[in-house]
Amino acid sequence: MNQQENQSDIVFATFNARYAHCSFGARYLLANMGALRNRSELIEFDLQMNPRIAVEQILEHKPLIVSIGCYIWNIDLATQVAALLKNIRPDITLILGGPEISHETEEQEIFQYADHVICGEGEVELPKLCKKLITHREERKDTKSSKLIPAPCSSFLRGEKIIHAAPVDVTQLELPYDLYTEEDIAHRAIYVESSRGCPFQCEYCMSSLDPCVRYFPEKNLFAAFSNLLDRGARRFKFVDRTFNIDIAFVLKVLDFFKQRHAPGMMLHFEVIPDHLPDELMEAVKDCPPGMLQFEIGIQTFNETVAHRIRRPLDIAKIEGNMRRLREETGVHIHADLIAGLPGEDLESFEAGFNRLLALRPQEIQLGILKRLRGAPIDRHSDEWKMVYSPHAPYEILQTSQIPFEQMQRIQRFARYWNLTVNNGQFIRAAPLVWKNAPSPFAAFMKWSDWLYARTGTTGNLHMVRLAKLLLEFLTIEKDLDEEAVVQALWNDYRRGNRPDVPGFLKKFGFAQGPAERGDTTVPPASSGLARQSRHLQDEL
Repeated sequence: MNQQENQSDIVFATFNARYAHCSFGARYLLANMGALRNRSELIEFDLQMNPRIAVEQILEHKPLIVSIGCYIWNIDLATQVAALLKNIRPDITLILGGPEISHETEEQEIFQYADHVICGEGEVELPKLCKKLITHREERKDTKSSKLIPAPCSSFLRGEKIIHAAPVDVTQLELPYDLYTEEDIAHRAIYVESSRGCPFQCEYCMSSLDPCVRYFPEKNLFAAFSNLLDRGARRFKFVDRTFNIDIAFVLKVLDFFKQRHAPGMMLHFEVIPDHLPDELMEAVKDCPPGMLQFEIGIQTFNETVAHRIRRPLDIAKIEGNMRRLREETGVHIHADLIAGLPGEDLESFEAGFNRLLALRPQEIQLGILKRLRGAPIDRHSDEWKMVYSPHAPYEILQTSQIPFEQMQRIQRFARYWNLTVNNGQFIRAAPLVWKNAPSPFAAFMKWSDWLYARTGTTGNLHMVRLAKLLLEFLTIEKDLDEEAVVQALWNDYRRGNRPDVPGFLKKFGFAQGPAERGDTTVPPASSGLARQSRHLQDEL
């Protein structure tokens, strides 16, 4: 490609949390650039990108304007890139947008590098701004030489550095789904939405700032979904904050995808757990197992705390609906709890966790409260002595109810829960951690504390090393039956279709061979089994 072909007047630079994620927001902006769309380019990076290399790749396009989306997960890298870009090419106009920069805008380091900041939804305001900038730049060309006069093209708009965008009319937007590439469809999450806004006012959530739910035209949506399916897309993550508010619409969506169901299809929805009426439950029952994943935000079972943060909480309905989902449907349930909410102590959080575990969701995501910029949760900071990290992602460090040391233990608990339980590698061995325990939370906390003392890390622990540690903990610390523990670990290992026998299990008599689903091979009885296990600590 020659330099002329590689040139784009406008570059959308986005920094995703990881490669598997696509930038949904940047695709919406690009789709709605109108006459400037052909002069625009999207470049995606992940958080492993070196900022100097990112700037180098941006500048290869010789842009006049660079737009960067700012989010809680990428703000540090985005700030570095913005600083380098403006130092190297101060004539480039830098436009920032996204939820992170839309609030407390002038207090942030990255603001000093911006020529313009669009606060709020940018699909309308960004094209207008870019048109002004490019028109002005072209008008300043020397008509004889066609050379640009060396002056920043945004200097004439200094009074418009911060632009507050109103919520857009979604019925007028161009949908971005044709911008998903074949590589995206084959390897990355495909984000879609049918609505924007949320009618609830949960104070920890940015969606509480947009109370008007706006629906995209059904005809356009289903045409776009159909096209994605025709191109091979099978995994759809709906980003609607309250997908099941309009039951009639949800039923249409489920029926559409059931009619087009194919192996590997999975739809992820965030649903309100106390709003699953019979007609919706019946429709869900008809969906093939594995087709639906529901993200259910419980956040807390403490009714006083829920009321304090304006979180609707009908515990009886929530528990009844979750039991029905588990017992009557093939839905995969991903349930959320938040640690560090104002006024909730460790005892209350423990009780909530145990209550949620008893409902048997396939995943429990333990989140640490974050102070999202603009979210109303900050109004409780003084009363409950809530101290947050000054660095992204601004997690709670301590409250009047949970001191820093205890919050650290909860954070490690959350990390180890993901590694031991949520990743699905230890479906038989993991429950042994809390077997017969009056409090599963306390039992897993014991494992968490022990694991941290043994490893000193919450980083990625290889499955085999974690299995070794589980064997040691369960047999020595919990004094569980050794053969039962070894059998559980062996079955878990074989579920991954691994043909080998890990070294620490060979001594128990397992033979190498092709893995078979449901393998229940029992290791030979051995009087030395207990003795061998007792010495594992010396070998690890």
